[in-house]
Amino acid sequence: MLIDENLCRLCLVYSRSKDLIAFNRGSELPKLLRYIADLLDRKGSRTEIFAESYNYVKMLADFPDPYIYMKKQLTEIGKKVAEKVRRYLAERNWDLHEAIKISAAANIIDTSVIGYEPIELDKAIWDRPAIDEYTEIPKDKKIVIVLDNAGEAEIDFILAETLVRNGYNIAIAVRKEPYEIDIAYHDIADRVTDLNVEIITTPSNISPVAHLKDCFAIIKGIANLESNIEMGMVESLHLFRAKCEVLTKIFNIPKNSPIIITGKVLKNLFRFC
Repeated sequence: MLIDENLCRLCLVYSRSKDLIAFNRGSELPKLLRYIADLLDRKGSRTEIFAESYNYVKMLADFPDPYIYMKKQLTEIGKKVAEKVRRYLAERNWDLHEAIKISAAANIIDTSVIGYEPIELDKAIWDRPAIDEYTEIPKDKKIVIVLDNAGEAEIDFILAETLVRNGYNIAIAVRKEPYEIDIAYHDIADRVTDLNVEIITTPSNISPVAHLKDCFAIIKGIANLESNIEMGMVESLHLFRAKCEVLTKIFNIPKNSPIIITGKVLKNLFRFC
């Protein structure tokens, strides 16, 4: 399911072409465009289309994780900002709603959304949500945080710490294989002990949302949001920014605004798109 048949197709072509050029493989663009055209004819799932097209880009680039060095740079930036967030939340007795707001605002880093212009993470985290449908998170279920991009993930680790301090049983879900600048398992494998939470690694580079069962999910980012609409099976709370024209139109808010919204509301809303 593409939310907007025209703009989402354009975003796919733009983002994958941009990836290939970033990896210094511009000469392979004709192959990529033919592959995307065939993929759009064969697949109906947005999740599969974007994941498989990125796998093709990785093959053309001849590198299993082309953004690995960018992710490391983003992580170092995120760590510095995360220390500020930790101090801020400690001063507020680890207020969970405040941690949720900051995590939503931290969804500022991206490489692929057409027309998107990011803001520095240390400034972006203090933006207040344009839509805030924060609801009480159940304590009788495991809480799974589905990570999105490197850098902002460092803020999400502070959200995980806040949940633990508030008495929740939590886990963090990541993809097994690389996808864009999203956190994959190998990006945090050497930090698992330090994080002191369960890490759920889901198969391939499909969004972890497609594999979650028997939990309550806190889901970061647009790609994971779309996967939840298509494939999600659990109750959820979404934290993201309206980075593209399609989302700003649907939610009727300024571009790049942070949003906190439940999966139930999202699925009802997107049924009419």
